[in-house]
Amino acid sequence: MIDKIAEIPMFIGKNIIGGIFIGVALIILVRLLFKEKIETIISLEIIRWIIITYCFIASISWLLLLIFPHSEEYAFLNRATGPYAWAYWLMLLMNTVVPFILLNKSIGKKIYIIFFLTLFMNIGWIFEYFIIFVTSLHRDFSDGNHTDLLLNSRQIKTLVKGFFIGLISLVAGNGIRKWSTLTKEKRTHNNV
Repeated sequence: MIDKIAEIPMFIGKNIIGGIFIGVALIILVRLLFKEKIETIISLEIIRWIIITYCFIASISWLLLLIFPHSEEYAFLNRATGPYAWAYWLMLLMNTVVPFILLNKSIGKKIYIIFFLTLFMNIGWIFEYFIIFVTSLHRDFSDGNHTDLLLNSRQIKTLVKGFFIGLISLVAGNGIRKWSTLTKEKRTHNNV
């Protein structure tokens, strides 16, 4: 059961968070090119809440891994307390703790802070690959296949997913803005 719960943040991380910095970069580009024509504030808010939700889920999952025994307990404890614990804790800090600064509304509205935060979160994923790879080599668990470190189709798919997340958030943000202006116009028209 705990193994299944631990897979939830990994699924969200692989499919949404992994390339989300590309989505934020797209929002920055749209903001620079189309200034007032395309809504980016609501899109940025959508991205912000995706990140916050992921951090809550990942934090809860991490705490459950600490509390309840599970099949990967040895690997978890080995990485958290082993010779490369600094990289593990840095990864954990970048992926689950630092993004909680977005709960502060004034910080969460600054697009460049969100962009750098998403970059740090992805650096956290790079540290996770580093931890898995180096501890596997250190403990002689590696099969000798090191082609996973190169840019492969999985990482390209992750970047494309990030682009589509940015595009979907832009479309949703503009849809929400148009819907809210239409309902506001209907209310004023009905009141007159």
